[in-house]
Amino acid sequence: MGKRKKTPSKSSQPSSIKSQAMTDANALKLTRCHTEEYDSQLQQKVDAVKALIPQAKDAAWEVHASPKTAFRLRCNFQVWHEAEGEKLHYVMYDGDNEKRTPLRVVDFPRGCAETQRLMPLVLDALRGDDVLRDKCHEVRFHTTLRGSSVVVLVYNRPIDNDKNWKTKAEKLAKELKVVLVGRSSKFRITLNGDAPRVREKLRIAGKDVNLYQLEGEFSQPNGRVCEKMVTWAARGGVRASSPHNAVDAQVERTQSSKNDLLELYCGNGNFTIPMSRNFRKVLATEVSKANTECARENLTANQVKNVQFARLNAKETADALQPDARPFKRLTEAAVDLSSLKLETLFVDPPRAGLEPAAIGLARSFDTVVYVSCNPETLADDVEQLSHTHDITHAAVFDQFPYTRHCEAGVLLKKRSGVDLSTVPEPRAREKKKSKRYAGKRKGKGKGGGQAKKGKVEEAASGGDSGCAVS
Repeated sequence: MGKRKKTPSKSSQPSSIKSQAMTDANALKLTRCHTEEYDSQLQQKVDAVKALIPQAKDAAWEVHASPKTAFRLRCNFQVWHEAEGEKLHYVMYDGDNEKRTPLRVVDFPRGCAETQRLMPLVLDALRGDDVLRDKCHEVRFHTTLRGSSVVVLVYNRPIDNDKNWKTKAEKLAKELKVVLVGRSSKFRITLNGDAPRVREKLRIAGKDVNLYQLEGEFSQPNGRVCEKMVTWAARGGVRASSPHNAVDAQVERTQSSKNDLLELYCGNGNFTIPMSRNFRKVLATEVSKANTECARENLTANQVKNVQFARLNAKETADALQPDARPFKRLTEAAVDLSSLKLETLFVDPPRAGLEPAAIGLARSFDTVVYVSCNPETLADDVEQLSHTHDITHAAVFDQFPYTRHCEAGVLLKKRSGVDLSTVPEPRAREKKKSKRYAGKRKGKGKGGGQAKKGKVEEAASGGDSGCAVS
């Protein structure tokens, strides 16, 4: 999910909506599942990704399709207030339409069954209660494969001291059987739950992986494709094979268990925990304080003991691994002893912007790099820089976003023997420009999406809130 576009406040919306400006038909390309076109659209994506990465022409390719309907676990909708009355609608905006015309969403078959259940119930609640409705400009749904759900109501007015709102919102949360989060400027309150989060269960190589996912922090939006991505990464891009039952085949080891794994941009441990089965030790780094704390909780929930998390960004991690590195307080606090690690495999799943120069330089020193990307264009740029030292042996396309231009891709890179790093060009910074080769004019979305603005968000202690603050 990416950075949200600014939404006009209620006062800036027209007093009424022209019928031709908001019809069900206008929203069809953003909401409908054109299942008869799915296979051809997926093939077009595969062809586009292969054209972007000529270095993978001799690689073993895999294509992982999505369910054709009810696949999306995270959905955000703007709320359009028509005049001053009770008539309001969910709306979306077409990123290809510069006029920013609101498109009414009546239903959303791309959303999972739980999202489809909740959408009309939440809208009816807003329509029927002026306190809940007043200046609510966005509704967010965060659901999981196991059925856990968070509904977020976002307001253009203060709600922190509104006891009437809290009473009504808490009643709604219990009726819907969800965790309900209320947001206004620099304020967040969690109702009917211990924290603003959901619980997910992924099935990876015949084993369950239990994960907390935080509201406002990145998580994979397509759960079934996420399971395929994690499985692929965990076996290092090599398809698991079994002469008896391929479905139950165990994940092959990415490397010998005598070696260790470094992961950058680890988030809540979505990849970390399943991949840890294949390594002696794992060091995973993440810049988000909230996600780092969540990742540690997920370790405990899965009884994993060979992983250490540290709150570092990619450049800090690269700097810390230099021979003459200064001490890093956060590594010390996490009791990380770098000298005890034999890091030979690197896993990265970076934001849409791709790897920064420090991460490219670090990757060149690893024997094996497993790279999963939500932006094939920046993946192609990074692969070009890594091609001075590595070859692609395996590659994959994951259709996280059916019926859009977007997909995810992965490559497994092996370092060539005898490479002299002193002769390799210095990593270069990527120019900031709008994507044209892959995503057309559609604005890219990165992993920072759905997060609060920088700065502290005041957390209201309600319903046993554990205070997972966004900072």
